[in-house]
Amino acid sequence: NDSFFFTQDVAFFIKWLLFVVSPQSPEAQRLLNIARELLHTEEAYVKRLNLLDQVFCTKLTEAAIPQDVITGIFSNISSIYCFHHKFLLPELKTRIIGEWESNPRIGDILQKLAPFMKMYGEYVKNFDRAMDLVNTWTQRSSLFKSVVQNIQQQAVCGNLTLQHHMLEPVQRIPRYELLLKDYLKKLADDAADRKDTEKALELISTAANHSNAAIRKMEKMHKLLEVYERLGGEEDIVNPANELIKEGHIKKMSAKNGTAQDRYLYLFNNMVLYCVPKLRLMGQKFSVRERIDIAGMEVQEIVKQNLPHTFAIIGKQRSLELQARTAEEKEDWIQVILATIERHKQNSETFNKAYNSSFSREDDHQLTGVGPRSNGAAVSGNLLPSSGGNGNFDKEKQTCKGCNESFNFTKRKHHCKSCGAAICAKCSKSLDNKTSRVCPECFDASVSLEGFLACGDQKRKAATEVISDPVSFHVIAEPVNCLLCGYLQLQDKGKSWSKMWAGVAKAESLVLYLQSSGQDMKGARAVPLPGFEVTVVSPPLSDKSDAKHAFRLTHGPQTLVFAAHDGELLAKWVELLTKASRGESPTDGAGATQTDHRKSQ
Repeated sequence: NDSFFFTQDVAFFIKWLLFVVSPQSPEAQRLLNIARELLHTEEAYVKRLNLLDQVFCTKLTEAAIPQDVITGIFSNISSIYCFHHKFLLPELKTRIIGEWESNPRIGDILQKLAPFMKMYGEYVKNFDRAMDLVNTWTQRSSLFKSVVQNIQQQAVCGNLTLQHHMLEPVQRIPRYELLLKDYLKKLADDAADRKDTEKALELISTAANHSNAAIRKMEKMHKLLEVYERLGGEEDIVNPANELIKEGHIKKMSAKNGTAQDRYLYLFNNMVLYCVPKLRLMGQKFSVRERIDIAGMEVQEIVKQNLPHTFAIIGKQRSLELQARTAEEKEDWIQVILATIERHKQNSETFNKAYNSSFSREDDHQLTGVGPRSNGAAVSGNLLPSSGGNGNFDKEKQTCKGCNESFNFTKRKHHCKSCGAAICAKCSKSLDNKTSRVCPECFDASVSLEGFLACGDQKRKAATEVISDPVSFHVIAEPVNCLLCGYLQLQDKGKSWSKMWAGVAKAESLVLYLQSSGQDMKGARAVPLPGFEVTVVSPPLSDKSDAKHAFRLTHGPQTLVFAAHDGELLAKWVELLTKASRGESPTDGAGATQTDHRKSQ
């Protein structure tokens, strides 16, 4: 047996060697080079996914970090790793190394597997929250921080942080898009691979748009994190509303003796941080001396013969006389600050118009027995203590209950949804995804109530949760477009049975689409089938319901139970889904007939 496998390995190596050195036409060689680059980058990418799923995620799980935190950080990375490790990479390797001479194409592979790129939508959508969880747990949990740092010190990490590796899946889809565009440019108009490549590019470009937006957010957050670290973690910098506009060294003119002192300025969209350099062996650090709001700020140019390149920042809290190194640097600071002030004014005016139009409605609002929740449930009004007696808002209060500062057009007044006290955004607490704002006292009292804890401790949905895909659903609404389609009974997460339209399209034979109505395109869900286990469910003898011909789809924590109309349809669904779960494309022979369609009704 060993000699057999050795012979196979040698044969594969010889084929690979001939593949590398074989002569090619210039056009064919360019296509081959792109294919090789795709394979090389895919191999490196799978190693990164392995690091995230099999190392970071596994080690944190073994360290008893709460499962909902791990799921919140890594989302569906396990499914993404499984798809690339077991399906995409092996097919690319077989085609590009073993079959390229007889079948030089990659578009058909990518077109077939491109629908699975939809699973990146879940990862990208969760990305901001994942970054917040990593930052929060690094600061608050010494165990979490220790596990992550120990892994980051290993050679496999390449001196890169967990956050850097988490960005890899977000960046991967745009790279597929760039490679396919380059590949398509070099394909002949009549090439056999052109149609498949165009279709694959169309599907991947849609997913890339979401990834590009997440990359821009991540770059912005990286800048804020750098500032946060340089300031020793003392300032509230890492906030999605903050935007770093300009930073740099500057001189501060002493009011006492007129001497120039080395200082550092950070200009944000809403404030200026005036900092003092601190001596450190590793990297430049600063401490914040003054924080000046952009609101109400003015900039004045100062002309002094003995002190060139000076200007003044005049704010509500503090005024500073500063000196730039050159006239150009001074002009740049003045223009950028003026532009920031103007943009802040425009944003404030827009906000004030909307705020004033809704202010009377907010003040007239009375607490009722039920409040809104982001998940569609309700918060009972009597869960929280009320110091206001009847729950009316504190209409006349013009200072914050927490910090006692006056409200203005930048410091907006909110009301505690329990006692009605006037509070600012900084002093308020949120019960559920920022939709139920309360004061700190009411928040502290509420967390001891078992009922609120039961509502608030909702774990994130499983990593393999299905995703929205209304674009492709119109295809499965018509039986002629499907390998199999019709109504099934669905039991998801142990809930009661519900009637769903299910279908596997001929064009996307490895994806199961689900919809509550065969004519409604809203809320369609797509389940990538590879990796799922398909089993027939034997109903208990006492079961008198219609859900007797049942089967189960299982992938990790995700379980979906279906029931067909009769045993014949059950067998068809199980056969088709079993093939798709192994990554095999089912043939039209397993498709739906008009009789099957009518029976499913």
